[in-house]
Amino acid sequence: METTSPDAAQSSSAGPDERLWKSDDLACYLGCSVREVRNLRYAGLPTIKFRHLIRFEPEVVKAWLREMR
Repeated sequence: METTSPDAAQSSSAGPDERLWKSDDLACYLGCSVREVRNLRYAGLPTIKFRHLIRFEPEVVKAWLREMR
């Protein structure tokens, strides 16, 4: 069984708008704390989990936030 790291899953040709966000990236985008990002996860914010890593797809996050208005 082949495993890929998150870095390998994101090709080198992926632009900055195409990469997955970490919690601190999302916190920076939203202008909030990482703790608030964690609270949003518990409220249903979609995530991608790879073993112990949590990542966010920017377009999915933006769509979820639009729905929450």
